[in-house]
Amino acid sequence: MMREKHVGASLRTYIFILKENKMTNEHSGISRRRLVRTAAVGVPAASLLAFGSTLVTATSASAVSVDGYWGEETSAGLQRFMNAVRGAGLSVDGVISSQPSSMAPSCSGIVSGWEWVDDAQASGSPTMLAMYQWLGSGTHGQHLFLKIEEWGGNVTGYSITGVHIKLLQEHYGLTADGTLDSPSPTIEALQNEINQYVG
Repeated sequence: MMREKHVGASLRTYIFILKENKMTNEHSGISRRRLVRTAAVGVPAASLLAFGSTLVTATSASAVSVDGYWGEETSAGLQRFMNAVRGAGLSVDGVISSQPSSMAPSCSGIVSGWEWVDDAQASGSPTMLAMYQWLGSGTHGQHLFLKIEEWGGNVTGYSITGVHIKLLQEHYGLTADGTLDSPSPTIEALQNEINQYVG
C-alpha cells in the first residue's frame, strides 16, 4: 500500500510539472528522462535500474588492468593475446622468462611477471618471440622493422632490447625512446590492445 501511494504521488508530481512547464522541462535540477523514469517506476526501482546498467559494462575475467605497469597479469594477457592473434601456442603462466638483467633499469614500468637473469644466462622467452613476430607482420610491421637499421639495432627475438621497446612504441605511435617508464604509456597502450582481443 505504501509503494502504491509513493508511485501515485510521483505520477501526480510528474503531471503537475508537465502542466506547469508545458513539456519544455523548465523545472530546474531534473532532466525530463529522470523525471519520467522516477515518476513511472518510483525512486527505488529507478535506483535498481541504474545499478543494473553498470553490471552490463563489467569487464571479462581475462581483461588486464590498464594502468601502465607491467606485472604478471599483463604477461599472462600478452600470452593469451599472442595465442589469439598468432596461434602461438604459448603456455599462459604470467612470466616472461629469462630476460637480460641489463635491460631492467630501462624498464621501471615492469613490476613483476618477468624473470631477469644475468645477460650471459638470458636465453629469452617464446612470448617475446611471438610479440616480435606479431609486430613484424603486415605492411605496418615491415615499416617497423626497417626502423631497426635506422636505430642501429639488432633483433634476436627472444630477449627484450631497447630496439624491441622502440618497435612497440612505434607500433602505438608513441615517442620511440627505448624505455618503459613507470607508469608507461607504451605498456598502457599494449594493455588496451590486449583487452580488445582477450578482455
